[in-house]
Amino acid sequence: MDIFEDIKAFFKEQESSGFFLVDVKAMPGERIMIFADNVKGITIDECSALHRALVEKIATAGDYEITVSSPGMDQPFKVDEQYAKYTNRNVTVLTVDGKRYVGKLIGFADGNITIEEPKKNETLTHTFNLQNIKSTQLSISFNKTIKQ
Repeated sequence: MDIFEDIKAFFKEQESSGFFLVDVKAMPGERIMIFADNVKGITIDECSALHRALVEKIATAGDYEITVSSPGMDQPFKVDEQYAKYTNRNVTVLTVDGKRYVGKLIGFADGNITIEEPKKNETLTHTFNLQNIKSTQLSISFNKTIKQ
């Protein structure tokens, strides 16, 4: 097995604790960036603990500079677990044909997502197959009404 297969196997073992692998990137200079998450969210301490456990478990890990991090809220979804985690949150969906939809992610099943998109006088429901989606990410809004 190579280091990337070892990392994937390590995270398979972590699934019972709610952790899942989002992405692994090879970087210049024998560096590896691992993006992990948890169904309840992931803390810096949990990233550190995963790093320590991974380095202890994988014999060849010492040959690399390995970083374990959260994927970041501004990053597109890469794995199914992210769709499940962010159900009932606002997302932005960009389809492969270039259309953009912003709405609440209300369902994820069988490779399809469903969102409710608010319009002026109605709420539209859209269902997309993941194969027809270019990217999905959390829709972050900083609008807040300040009472004076």
